[in-house]
Amino acid sequence: MSQDTFTAAVFIGIHLRSESVHALAVTEHGEIVAEANAPYPKKNHPPAQKGFVEENPEVWWEGTRLAAGHLVSQLRTKLANASQLKAVSVSCQPGVLVTLDRRGVPVLPAILAADERGFDYVKSLNFHGREHCERNGIIFSASDPIAKIAWVKDNNPDLYEDAVFLHQADFILGRLKGSPDVTEYSFAARSGCDLIDENWPDWLDYDMYLSVRDRLPALTHFGTKIGTVTAQASAATGLPAGIDVIMGTVSGVAEFIASGARKTGDFHTMLIDHLTISGIAPKLIRTPHTHISCHKLPNKAWMYSVESRTGTEWIKSWFSENAFKELETQVVSLLPSSYLAYPNVAKGETFPFVSSRAEGFISPATDDREVQFVSCIQGTAMFERFCCQRLDVLAEAADTAGDVYTGGNWASSDVWMQCRADVMGRINRRMRGCSGTAYGTAMIAALGSVFHSFEPLADAMLAVEGTFFPNPDMHSRYNELYQNFYDLMEEQGYINSSGVHNAPDV
Repeated sequence: MSQDTFTAAVFIGIHLRSESVHALAVTEHGEIVAEANAPYPKKNHPPAQKGFVEENPEVWWEGTRLAAGHLVSQLRTKLANASQLKAVSVSCQPGVLVTLDRRGVPVLPAILAADERGFDYVKSLNFHGREHCERNGIIFSASDPIAKIAWVKDNNPDLYEDAVFLHQADFILGRLKGSPDVTEYSFAARSGCDLIDENWPDWLDYDMYLSVRDRLPALTHFGTKIGTVTAQASAATGLPAGIDVIMGTVSGVAEFIASGARKTGDFHTMLIDHLTISGIAPKLIRTPHTHISCHKLPNKAWMYSVESRTGTEWIKSWFSENAFKELETQVVSLLPSSYLAYPNVAKGETFPFVSSRAEGFISPATDDREVQFVSCIQGTAMFERFCCQRLDVLAEAADTAGDVYTGGNWASSDVWMQCRADVMGRINRRMRGCSGTAYGTAMIAALGSVFHSFEPLADAMLAVEGTFFPNPDMHSRYNELYQNFYDLMEEQGYINSSGVHNAPDV
């Protein structure tokens, strides 16, 4: 047996990107065995009408066949036995509507998320579904499949009589297992699914007159086994017949699965231009002041995600990447800093308060570049703490504070990672390079076939590259500075004395 031969169980994640398919084979121990990419076949024809954005769903299957075939050809030389391949799953972005006949054959081009034809139906959906929207914490838009379904009914009434509807990943999963008849809650939420009761609600038929509930697929959680690869699909893709087909999910959830966060109270922070924070809550989060995206998890919990306007944009706008690398080790002795910064480059904020007039500041003002730099590192950490505390309250998870798992370009900075741990008083973990949607999708395949719960899955398939524990003395010093930072934000009008994190525009 060669030194490069793998003997562990292997799982395949397939990510349907906008222009190509990305496939990844990962062992139960988190080792990447093989990787393949395949572009969709080119189609050089204009859209049928202005505002239409559509695609032949067969190009996704062709891309999947090529990516899977290339992946399997690599695996033949790397696996001790073909029986090591256990399962496959598929993920994609939400918003795509696939229209089939009752035999599973596409009868219209797929309507992509950016398509505008459903715009005229949005007002009616939000009116007739107002109780549903409030209950599920959503507002329908033209990008949602349910708006596109309404368009199909009005504009193709004869075709509609025999039509059934799916989402992009459902279509590919159906090809793999032989029947396109099931979907997942994060896809279904934008097609009108009630996430609380886990059903297709009757208002779709009785108030919107869509007669659609029997045209929509069965509902299940991601990580559920929904079939096995058929002999026909095996011949088309090279995947072994009989391996498990596991329900996938939307790209954002799949990426979160690969973040390291695994239990209620954990956070995943992406240190990018606009700070993005995700986590796990015991309940659906609803708030009228900001848009927090929520997704149902298989274990009765909820994954949420929110994006602020403040993040790491100040590095390239006020300094440079080279300056960051030069200064980060020089300014350690200046932490903690009495100079307090809200490092918002772009005017306006979306979370943890909402304001179109919010502007960044350093207080007191200074021309010292090192002091400006260190105050922004510290200020970003304080702003992150501000966000996380607000999310803890909304998620009712303040008593279950977990760890912070960090990704993004700037997670490589040990100085910043330690500063964030000290400011927040939470263990901060930097994960080893295995991340991304395809990797998370492979983890979902493993979840549905071997692990069956998140914590053992994450323990087995993810590795920590660095762990940063909060220094109690530094955390105590930062607590006083954080209160000053909070008071400054209140003085600016971004929060008020009642604790409502919403700044009225004046």
